[in-house]
Parts: sequence; C-alpha cells; structure tokens
Amino acid sequence: MIIDQYCDNENINNVFYQNKVETLLEALPYIKDYFNKIVIVKLGGAIMEDDAGLGNVLNDIVLMKYVGIKVILLHGGGKQITRLMQEKNIEVKFCEGLRITDEKSIEVVKMVLLGEINSKIVSFLNKHGKIAVGVSGNDASFIECRKKQFKKDGKDVELGFVGEITDIDADFINKLLVNDYVPVIATLGSDKYGNIYNINADTCASEIGSKLKAKKMILLTDVDGIKISENDSERLVSRLSINGANKLIKENVISKGMIPKVRACIDALNNGVERTHILNGNHPHSILIEIFTDKGIGTMIVKDK
Repeated sequence: MIIDQYCDNENINNVFYQNKVETLLEALPYIKDYFNKIVIVKLGGAIMEDDAGLGNVLNDIVLMKYVGIKVILLHGGGKQITRLMQEKNIEVKFCEGLRITDEKSIEVVKMVLLGEINSKIVSFLNKHGKIAVGVSGNDASFIECRKKQFKKDGKDVELGFVGEITDIDADFINKLLVNDYVPVIATLGSDKYGNIYNINADTCASEIGSKLKAKKMILLTDVDGIKISENDSERLVSRLSINGANKLIKENVISKGMIPKVRACIDALNNGVERTHILNGNHPHSILIEIFTDKGIGTMIVKDK
C-alpha cells in the first residue's frame, strides 16, 4: 500500500514536470525568433507603486535577458511625480496626457525619476547578477531635445520644461547592449544649452525603438488596453490598425493619457518597429505571455494593410 502510494505520487510528479517541459518546448520557436533582437519595454501606471507587482514584471525582464533578448527598459513615474507635487503644493496640470512642467515641477520630476524609481529598478535587477545599468537621457546628452511646441485647438499651449526629442545617440545604448547590460532609462533629455527636460515616457520609448529598429515595443500600464463602449459595457480592442487608431482619437474614444501611448505606437510602426503593444502590467507575466505564446493579450497596434 505504501509502495503503491509512493508510485502514484511519483507518477503525479512526472506528469507535473512533463507539463513544464512541454511548456518550455512550446516557447522554443518564440525564443529563437527573439534571440538577439531588441525589445523595448516601458514601465508605467500604478504598477510602479506596487513593489510586489513591479518585482514580478522585473523577474520577467530578467528571464527575457537570460534567453538572449536585448531588453531596453524605460520608465516614467507619473503617479509618484503627481503625489510629490501635491505634497509640495505644486499645481498639477495636463494637456492631452502631457504634464505641464514648470521650474518647480522639473525639479520634482528629476527627484522621482532618478532618486527613487531608477535606482530601485536597477537594484532589483542586479540581485540576479550584474545585468543592469541605470542611465538618464541627459547622461552624455544621449537624448538630445528641444522645448516642445504644442498647439491645442489652434492655440499655443505653454508646456514648460517638456522636451521634444531631436536626436538619440544609438551608439551609447548599443555599447551597453553589446556589453550584455539591460539599460534602465529615466526619460529625461537635455538641449544644447544644458537645460534638462521631461520627456513623455511613451514617446521616448517610441523614439528609441525607432532609432534602434526594435523588433517589438511594449507599453506596460495599468489598463488592459484600448476599450470601446458597447451596449452599456466595454469591449477590449485586441488588434487595431494605424488608421483605426487615428479614427478613434478623432472621435475621442481614445482620450487623455491613452493618446500619447497610441501615438507613440503609430510613430514607432512608421519608423521601423515591427510590433507594438499596450498591456496591463498588473496581470501576472503579461509580457511573457505576449512574447512566448500565441495568445494575444492587451491591444496590438499594427500597420495598415
């Protein structure tokens, strides 16, 4: 009886591990496809404030790195920046998802992105080996920018220290990748006068992905993707063309903070990035599911046929 029970347990364990092996084998074609390819991952949303959730995402990044994917990680810090601005009694203002950033605000932005978030991400990744390097776009001025000019309804809007990228030093990033590091980039940039600007993280991910001709760009946020209201409910749009996305922006179906994300995907696709995705980073292993399986999650924005 004891021997029979032991055999049954052993068979159960064999089935358990056999299933694990089969899962790995199913991922093999995707691992081959992405080996030595560049994948841009932008972190954002509430997940940046949840250490447990952030840790799960970063574990996925570590796995991607060790199976041979060249991961470039970018991060914003919108919610943390807003919270600290409120604590300092600095007015928080946005225009079409872009933060209006005056002199006091840019100091808060630098404090949060560099002093809090970037160092935390790098420290976590380096628990798994000396694999990550934290950089800011103004380091060696590898992200050059100018003051962003913005119009709404035909009128100029003063955004303050919000930057528009003019050039990216691809060699700077490539040197980190060649030396087997994961670049963790705080999305700041500088102009020729040494002024530091806040750059929308989605836009920055798109520009870097375009410059390096990334295979995939993933924007992680805290919503499932683009949703459309239908019959008193919401339907997730799993696949959307560039023309379809532009149409939804004009119809105000895509609005507020989703606008920069969608525009970043469109720009990336038009400039050499193969695939773009908007995923909910709060769902466990959403990046791995997207990359290593044929199960589509979130919203994929694709070129028009």
